[in-house]
Parts: sequence; C-alpha cells; structure tokens
Amino acid sequence: MKKFIILIIAVLSYSFSMQAEYVAKYGWFGTIAKATGYFEKNETDYFIKTYSKTTKFINFQNYHISKGRIINGILVPLTYQNIIIRGNDKYIITYNFDYLHKKIYKTKYKNRKFVYKKVLDYFADNDILSLYFNLPLIMKSNHQTFKAIGGEKHTGRIDVDILQKGKITKIKANLYNKIFAGDKGVLYLDINTSNWVTLKGMIKNVLKIGDLKGKLVYFKQVP
Repeated sequence: MKKFIILIIAVLSYSFSMQAEYVAKYGWFGTIAKATGYFEKNETDYFIKTYSKTTKFINFQNYHISKGRIINGILVPLTYQNIIIRGNDKYIITYNFDYLHKKIYKTKYKNRKFVYKKVLDYFADNDILSLYFNLPLIMKSNHQTFKAIGGEKHTGRIDVDILQKGKITKIKANLYNKIFAGDKGVLYLDINTSNWVTLKGMIKNVLKIGDLKGKLVYFKQVP
C-alpha cells in the first residue's frame, strides 16, 4: 500500500507549497487507508513529506520524506527517509545519496536501536517521490525504464508507460516490487496534465478480492 499512496500524491510547478489528501478503498472493506502529502520548493531546494495510515486492520503508519536540491528544474534527492510504525514497533530507514562515488547508503533503526548500515546494490538519481515529480521533464517517450529507491529491490528498476495523453494523462508504473502479497506491484494512475496532480490510482485484483482504488479528496496550492 505504501508505494501506492506515495505515487498518488504529486504535483509539479515552479515555486510553491502544496497539500493533498487521498483515501484508498479496497473491495468490500471500504476505506482502508488515508494519506496526506506536503510538497514545498523554491529555486534551489525542495522538501516532500507524505503520511499514510490504515483505518482498519493492524495499526500501520508510514512517513516518507525526500529532501534535496533543484538543478536545471530537476529534483535531485540528497536524503530519503521512510518511517514505519507497525503495531508497537517503529522503524526508521534513511538513504543518503553520494553522487561523487555513485553510492547510496542505507541505515536502519528499530525502536531507536541501530540495526545496520549498508551500501545498496545499485545507484539511482531518484527516490520514488522525486522520480514521480520529475516525470514531466525526464519522460521522453511513451515507455521508459528508470532507477529509483522504491523500485525492484536489487536494481531499483521502475518501468513507466504512458497509456493516454490529453487533459488527463494515464500512466502505468511497474515497480517490480509487490505492494500487497499476491499483486504484481503495477500501478495505474490518472493525472491532471495541466498541473501534474494525480486524481486517482488503482492496483488491480489485490489478493484476488478486488481492486485497490485511491482518489484525491482535497488539494491546496500556495500561491
């Protein structure tokens, strides 16, 4: 669920702040999750923070934070952090980008105790948040393969296909990373082309019960 919630919170402009709220519904369970996102940027820096929580089942909360620079209009992440609260446990996972040596360092803590620090098997110029925000500038064809934290575990691979262009841009994103047990990690998104705000998204046939669907319920942009 977490990658689905992240991908449906997005917008791209020049200098502004924004807040968006989404709900996700799953089959006959109804609304199972809610999410909010905040994005702020200026000429040189950006900050993105998303928060999602389940409304049913076990207590699950998820924060994603991406911070970095803006170079020639492109978001360039310096740190990417994932904070997970599952039941009584809290996990903090931080990724630091080393562009000079082409390495990404991953550090993990559980309940404030150090677990490990390691170098990822691959290097990528994006995390899953910055990649989505960058798509209008870096997507040069109807099918492209990218690398980003949040994609395939060992390579970071994410495939993006543009299915429709117009007032609404429809895309398919294959993360090669299952979001729920039983699904294939493939997302379908409907995006408002004029401001790159995702209006709704879907993961098909999750656990063979039904489709997981998310939609925008609130959006505010300043200025």
